[in-house]
Amino acid sequence: MVEGEFLQAPPIAGTSAIGRISDYVSLCKPRILALLVVVAVATAVVVSAPAVPWGRVWLVALSGALASASASVINNLMDRDMDTLMDRTRNRPLARGRVGPAKALALAIGLLSAGVALSLLLNYLTAIFVLLGALIYAFVYTWWLKRRSPLNIVVGGLAGSCAVLAGWAAVTAALSPAPFIIALMLFLWTPSHFWSFALVHRENYRKAGVPMLPLVAELSTTARYITLHTVLLVGASIALAFLSPLGTTYLVGAAVCGALFLWCNVLLWRNPRGKAAWASYKLSGMYLLTLLAFMLVDVLTRVAG
Repeated sequence: MVEGEFLQAPPIAGTSAIGRISDYVSLCKPRILALLVVVAVATAVVVSAPAVPWGRVWLVALSGALASASASVINNLMDRDMDTLMDRTRNRPLARGRVGPAKALALAIGLLSAGVALSLLLNYLTAIFVLLGALIYAFVYTWWLKRRSPLNIVVGGLAGSCAVLAGWAAVTAALSPAPFIIALMLFLWTPSHFWSFALVHRENYRKAGVPMLPLVAELSTTARYITLHTVLLVGASIALAFLSPLGTTYLVGAAVCGALFLWCNVLLWRNPRGKAAWASYKLSGMYLLTLLAFMLVDVLTRVAG
């Protein structure tokens, strides 16, 4: 984004009230927001069991959701020029002029302020992680690295790790390996997930001039890096079973899900194009959500028993 153009906008087309609400919601990237909320909640439950302080858990979930929404609005704001160049993003509200940049910026500031204020009701450390996660995604990833380095999404993965650490800090001051292993898992998962996505949409990224890994390396090399991250991720997920209160239910789930994810990566390695890349991307999202679900089920069934 050229300096001086940040708050300039094309004419805004008229739309209905429901359409405007939908546009503002889409700027917040609800799927990313929901994933980070589940990450924070799962971490908070795991590290605080068996006496889960649900009030604090829901408060960190809400504060993290607001901060995540703010970062996503900033991401849309900074990327609106490149969004007009890519088929999959050209209809986004800011790219199409349905939302003005000044209004989007005001929304982002309001969301972040509310999120940090709520997290301060918990403690300063939680507020730091909530704020840091938003700043990493909005400025380190989107503004600094996305257009400059193929390592953009690797560093950007730290934003997800901050959601984990916010969930931990919200419910306990005790140090343990569990939250840091889960944070490592998020850090390792992010490149596998988004490099698979970039394999599918590499021509879109080429048009926009974004140096995602599949554009600067051979497709087979990208597939090897994805597989390497997945191997380390699955290893970390298994280690978590032995270095946390999690038990057999989680361990079996992590082993089965990990085996399926690795096999999908092997197929991608053999043919890093088309259907294999799309399958790897979709399965990576299902893998993480299922793993988090196994964490929650494992803890909650033992607490209930």
